[in-house]
Amino acid sequence: MNFNFGLITMCKGISILKARLKQELFEQYELEHRITTRGVDAQEELHFMYTDPVVQLPVIHDGQMVIYEWGNRGNKESKLPRTGWCRLESLEAGKWRWLSPEKIIIPADFGLEKSVWFQINEGMQGVLVHDEQERPHAYMLTRPASHYYQTMTRHDRMPILIEQEI
Repeated sequence: MNFNFGLITMCKGISILKARLKQELFEQYELEHRITTRGVDAQEELHFMYTDPVVQLPVIHDGQMVIYEWGNRGNKESKLPRTGWCRLESLEAGKWRWLSPEKIIIPADFGLEKSVWFQINEGMQGVLVHDEQERPHAYMLTRPASHYYQTMTRHDRMPILIEQEI
């Protein structure tokens, strides 16, 4: 089973405050290039974008924050869906069952969709699957967009936020 969804995005990036990540993660995953700030007095944060040369997401898996590959953007040899998102409806309908998905949390302070940054209180839901070499891949869970989110971002899908409605 092979899917090809192209580069249609539902939430093309996240931002997480640098203070939330342990120093070991910076060294292990070479994250220094992801550091940015929003202004002079702002805290440092890291951006993870689906359009980055190396697509990664911070995730909380088994109680630990780790960095995993974000979906499957371009590996045509892999049978993983070639996207970074998983529709909740598809997951509930069993279309991802063959991948044995595990629920994960994607910690984030902000999300980005169509040049609009929106605040995230706790994080968002995701699923973790493994490719043919048992490497982990994280996919963002999405649902139909709320009216406000659709008005704000001009997109009909949104990430599933934890304990938060937009």
